[in-house]
Amino acid sequence: MANLIYCNNGYICFEGLMEFLLSLFYLCYLFMSYRIITHDKSGVLVQIDRYLCFAALIQIFLQTIYFLYFDNDFLLSTIKCMGIAMQIMICNILGSIIGDEEQAPKVWQLAKALLISTFILWFWAGIVHKSAIDYNCVQVDYLIVSSIGLFLACGSFYMGNLALEGLMEYKNKLDIARSGNIQVQQNAQKYEQVLIRIKQITLMHYCGLLQFGVQFAFDIFTYIKCDNSKECTNYYNASSTISVLYLTIYKLIQFTTLPATIFWIFYEMNKSKFQEEDRNTIEMNITQ
Repeated sequence: MANLIYCNNGYICFEGLMEFLLSLFYLCYLFMSYRIITHDKSGVLVQIDRYLCFAALIQIFLQTIYFLYFDNDFLLSTIKCMGIAMQIMICNILGSIIGDEEQAPKVWQLAKALLISTFILWFWAGIVHKSAIDYNCVQVDYLIVSSIGLFLACGSFYMGNLALEGLMEYKNKLDIARSGNIQVQQNAQKYEQVLIRIKQITLMHYCGLLQFGVQFAFDIFTYIKCDNSKECTNYYNASSTISVLYLTIYKLIQFTTLPATIFWIFYEMNKSKFQEEDRNTIEMNITQ
């Protein structure tokens, strides 16, 4: 593994340094963003949104440790299974959007069952079946993990399409209402909310496909191509300048896509509302 502390050649050390610094900088950004989220009282985010942001923060923290210091596959399995857990929660959100109030509890029960299954998968891959090296591609563990993640991402994509269809219909109705100048201000606010929701769902149902699609492609390639664990290491560690570049991009995509999307959806797209709430709080304190 291209960790910064135990790297054994210049290319691997440079790869480890790049990945560690990028993860560290992003971790600092997420930490500051999460502090704002935890102190927010505007009610923009519900509890599951906060859970997702916390999970994303923890994953980036573990990822940073992984790039700094690592010598077995326990942490790698943990990071990958956390990605699956976040994908399940995204499926839960999308399922709640396309379902009615009666179906929402059933969707949550299914999500909880899948989360328990993910914990069992993590226990098997990271503890029971752990390897002496971090990425042992001749074992089927990571291929199973990425396959499950890709399957869930496809489910998320399907539910996202259904949710987008419903929102587009509602958007078209609001277009008609706005053009008729009926309740202009109220419809304008609803229209803005729908546009934001469309952007959020679009990001939700594409991010998993990118992360787990890249993971699955790499895992199945190395599983077929390699005959022993040493060959896995050769594919997973940099051996040239160009391999430093593409391995850094690959590892950041397979680890960071979901956390980055989650914070973009729940923090960046609501930042103005958080700032407005802060201004209102300051004004209230001044008047008092």
